[in-house]
Amino acid sequence: MHSFKSVFNEDAFLSIVKQHQVQIAQELAALNQQLRADQLFLGVRLDEQVKILVTADSDSESEGISYSLVGSPCEQVMNEGACSVVKDVQLKYPRDKALKHFCAQAYLGAGIFNENEDNIGILVALFTTPQPHVSQWLYTFTVQAKLFAAQIQKYYLARRTCHQLALLEAVSDISNTGAWEYYPATNQLYWSEQTYRIHGISKEQPMTPERAMSFYCEDSREQIKRDFNLLLNKGLGYKEEFQIVDNDGQKKWVRTSGKVELGVNGEPKRLYGAFEDITELKQALVISEERAARIQNILNSINDAVISIDTDGIIRHCNAVASRIFGFSQDELISQPVEILMPEPYATNHKKYMVHYENTGNAKIMGVGRQLPAIRKDGSVFQMELSLSESFDMGEKRYVGVIRDISERLEAQDTIYNLAYTDSVTHLRNSQWFQQEFQDLLLRAAVRNEYVHALLLDMDNMAQINTRLGYSNGNKALQVIAEKLLFTIGHDYELYKFTSDSFIVLSKRTFKKQELHYFEPALIENALLNPRHFEIELEGVQWPLSASLGSAIFDPQSQNFERIISVLELSVKRAKASAPFGLCHVSNDGIEEFDRYVAIKDKLKPAIENDELSIVLQPQVNEYGALTSFEALVRWHSPELGWVSPSDFIPIAEESHVICDIGNVVLEKSLRAISMFIRKGLDVSIAINISARQIILPDFSTSLLEKVRQYAIPPQLLMLELTETALVMDIALVKQTMVELSRYGFRFSVDDFGTGYSSLAYLKELPISELKIDKFFVDDICEENSGKASQIVDAIIEMSKALKVTCIAEGVETQAQVNYLTERGCERFQGYYFSKPLPAKHWLENALMRFPTRKQALSKLL
Repeated sequence: MHSFKSVFNEDAFLSIVKQHQVQIAQELAALNQQLRADQLFLGVRLDEQVKILVTADSDSESEGISYSLVGSPCEQVMNEGACSVVKDVQLKYPRDKALKHFCAQAYLGAGIFNENEDNIGILVALFTTPQPHVSQWLYTFTVQAKLFAAQIQKYYLARRTCHQLALLEAVSDISNTGAWEYYPATNQLYWSEQTYRIHGISKEQPMTPERAMSFYCEDSREQIKRDFNLLLNKGLGYKEEFQIVDNDGQKKWVRTSGKVELGVNGEPKRLYGAFEDITELKQALVISEERAARIQNILNSINDAVISIDTDGIIRHCNAVASRIFGFSQDELISQPVEILMPEPYATNHKKYMVHYENTGNAKIMGVGRQLPAIRKDGSVFQMELSLSESFDMGEKRYVGVIRDISERLEAQDTIYNLAYTDSVTHLRNSQWFQQEFQDLLLRAAVRNEYVHALLLDMDNMAQINTRLGYSNGNKALQVIAEKLLFTIGHDYELYKFTSDSFIVLSKRTFKKQELHYFEPALIENALLNPRHFEIELEGVQWPLSASLGSAIFDPQSQNFERIISVLELSVKRAKASAPFGLCHVSNDGIEEFDRYVAIKDKLKPAIENDELSIVLQPQVNEYGALTSFEALVRWHSPELGWVSPSDFIPIAEESHVICDIGNVVLEKSLRAISMFIRKGLDVSIAINISARQIILPDFSTSLLEKVRQYAIPPQLLMLELTETALVMDIALVKQTMVELSRYGFRFSVDDFGTGYSSLAYLKELPISELKIDKFFVDDICEENSGKASQIVDAIIEMSKALKVTCIAEGVETQAQVNYLTERGCERFQGYYFSKPLPAKHWLENALMRFPTRKQALSKLL
């Protein structure tokens, strides 16, 4: 069936303009008498093109021509609003072939918007000569475009109204429902055509309230008079079912209703209502009741409970045994939702299951027996055996369930089941059950040479809920999320509760190797990470929960259970780097990466003990090219793994206290290097990175001071670099440590500034000497897409000036970047343009040869 929206779209715009083309052309011609454009037209937007629909010149051959929006002034109109070009429009928009076709020199354009502010079309004026004053027309032109939009909306609503009136009459005829209206002031009663047909009289016959009531049977006439008078005098509406005798003497059942419309002073202005012939419905009900009585007698004679429900899950019939098993009377069960007989989560999920079955026809229980829990009136849960079938009663679908109470037989097993294999919070199968079923699945898949798909979904911020609202609310959130996930995964996957705030999703089916090319894990991954699953209301407040998902397809011939779980846990950890709703799908390369991750993790601590870590120094220079300082960067060469990138082992180290051990190694080796530089006569400092874990250690300050005194190093020669994450980890403790160390002369730098979440208030309070612009922003300087990156660089430089701290840019690789940063006021630079990181020994031998000292650089300038 065709449906109308409340506002016109491109198709409706095109249709309406064509229908009223003559009138719109006349209005364009009238506008052009003042504008005097060489081309004035109205066009519709079709994707990235404009199609000319009507022009001011009714004989113009331009109508029907389409041209591209890309690179045209019309694109500017669509994106930014009405615009004008007084001359040389072809030079400004050389890609616009339409301008060249019309020999345009000047341009005027305004968008046509619907009531949703969607840009549907455009009004354009073109001039073959320059128009110095055309911008003065821009406001008038914009207003004219709005008038066209309003006029088209009016035409659209008129068309929709006509369609809806016709539809209303058709629906009235199909549903056998009429309408009536009564105006008390004139004592006039009006019937719709369908109301006349129900009464069997011609619509030309006048109608009065008295005559209308004469059709009612005697036992109903007094009641309808009372209803009508109460409506007229007190405004009390009604909806009743009565018998009438139509003009041909036939008895009919009708459902009639009445409402009132009040005037300004509260008096009844109009009475109105509906009139429906329900004779066939009443006859069907009588037959249905007789049949139900016969069936009820049969059902009461069997030993099992029998309950039938409709498609809405409402109980329509039950026998005496059902009443006895569940503890309800038959009157208490009839017309109640069947969920009152179900414990959670079945009660909550039942409607979803029914909707799924209605939409797909797939159900595990239909036509077969199945054991399920049920609940009695007194709240006690018992086990039942349920067989469900589908039937039709008087054309209406029904579901008939035959139920047998097996609670006594299964009581002991249920107790063990609930304790050992289900989660007490979500009632899902727990990790023990998952391990058992997954290992069985791996065994079957390995025998068949097939693959398995498993996913691990971990909540991102459940600890926050538990801390702020308590564990009861945290459990409630997990229950709601479990129910939503259970409904989402359908029949192809199983859901298990894994740890306190994570879930395992396991594919029931396995995959042959050739099937993997067609399998799309993204379907289930995207479904599980749907943000709507995590919209939870707790204590009247909407809480923004989220999750991270790890996913992998495994070859069970080369992977065991423990290894698969470790891979999934690592993939979740990687996914959390993109939180909220992070996703990491592990392929074969990912599993090899996991092997390397395990190897790095196993060998990292022994590497520290065996002195396999070293440092390299990258120089930092000022705007005159003079060497001012170095940054110490850690390197690891493993006898087994070879060179291991810091991007690989530093994140692993940050998972534990090992990052503090690495920090101590870097500090120790940096102090040795400074000591050698001092003996060499080099006046340079070294910057070292301090992790978030390291700076909050209770003995950090004491240990640092001891090492500096041990090597007799002035504290000001050591720059301590902190990331923004370290600053906000525990701001009170970090601030205390920084202030204490600054009193001894230590300086602090904020590393990778602009990529984290630090507050400007923190920067103002902390004793910071330097801000480092991250390489991420420096890379885009002077590039075509620099845009926001350059703006951020400028802002950081200005912020450093405001805070009266040094600004240093890292990752500088070109002279153009140096020039740009120097012009903006950046004072220090670091990057491959000056030198790659090299061992301290190299700089001891070559520092003075490669870079002038600060004194030498100043002497050259002077």
